[in-house]
Amino acid sequence: MKRIIFSCSALVVLCASSVAFADDGPRAFQSAEIRASEIAPGIFSSAEGAAWLKRSENRVDGRVMAKVDKADTPYTIWWVIFNNPDACELERGCGPWDLMRDGGADADVAIFNAGGAISAASGSLKRNGKPAEGGVINIDISAIAGEGAGKGAQNPPMGAGGPWNRKLNMKNGLCAEIHVDLNQHEFSGDWVQELTYPESPQAFSIFPAAEGCSED
Repeated sequence: MKRIIFSCSALVVLCASSVAFADDGPRAFQSAEIRASEIAPGIFSSAEGAAWLKRSENRVDGRVMAKVDKADTPYTIWWVIFNNPDACELERGCGPWDLMRDGGADADVAIFNAGGAISAASGSLKRNGKPAEGGVINIDISAIAGEGAGKGAQNPPMGAGGPWNRKLNMKNGLCAEIHVDLNQHEFSGDWVQELTYPESPQAFSIFPAAEGCSED
C-alpha cells in the first residue's frame, strides 16, 4: 500500500512539474477591443466587444467576448501570431500586408484555429419589447508553444494566402504580436461544415508584445 501511495504521489508531482514547465515564468495580462473588419469595400461587420489574454513564455490563454450580427449562427476564432513582429512593416505594424509578403515568412506568421461556437441570443430587447437582433459569443481560447495546429488541422480563412508556420514558437508567448480573428459563417444548415471551413475574418483584436518580453 505504501508503495502504491508513493507511486501515485510521484506521478502527481511529475504532472504538476510538467504543467509548471508549460506555463513557467512571469505572466502578463492584456485586454483589447474587438474591431470590425472590412468584409467588402465600404462594408463592415457590426461585431463589438473585447478580448483578453494571459500570457507567459510558453503559453497563452484568453477569452473572446463579442456582440455579433446574428444569433444561432456558426462562428470560428483564429490565432494569427506574428512570431517575429520586428520584421513587420515599420510604418503600419503587423497586418495582412505581412501575410502577402513571402507568405508571412519574414514575420514568421502562424495561423491556426483557436475554437468555434454557435452564437447565443443576446437577451436584449427592442423598445417594443421584442427580442433584438444579433447574438453574443463568449469563448475561451488557449495556445501552448510548440504544439500549434498539428497535422490535418483546419485550413486558415480564405484569402489569407500561405503557407505559414502553424504554431506559437517556444519561449515566444510574451514577445509575439498576437491577433485574434472572429469569423462569422453564412448559415447553410450544416454547422459542422461551417465550423470546419472558415471564411474571411470579420472582426479582430490586436495584442502587441507584452510587458516583460525579453529578446534574450
